[in-house]
Amino acid sequence: MAVTPSQFDLLAKAVDVTVLRHKVLSQNVANVNTPGYRKLDVSFDDALAKHLERHGEDGVGQLQPTIVEDTTTPARLDGNNVDIDREMMRLNKNTLLNNTYLQIVATKTAMMRRAINGQ
Repeated sequence: MAVTPSQFDLLAKAVDVTVLRHKVLSQNVANVNTPGYRKLDVSFDDALAKHLERHGEDGVGQLQPTIVEDTTTPARLDGNNVDIDREMMRLNKNTLLNNTYLQIVATKTAMMRRAINGQ
């Protein structure tokens, strides 16, 4: 199995996005009782899919995630639209994704190390 630099760029970007998403989701959880707070989200997956479709893995490192306010979720009477159960679920999913990406990076790095050492 070949390991290309563009694969590492893609994995590095995926890890960066999960770290940013974790910060955003944590902020949502911290503001669950703040009147008027509107939950935030990280927009990246659609842009990545379009880029991969058009250009492949090349240039993935140049893509930047954006933080967007969620205006689709209905707000409570106090104007806050954070659903703590949903945010905790998303936080857990994001943590699993981050751990998976890091494990893939570690595996690919170990493969390269073995190849360099001739094992």
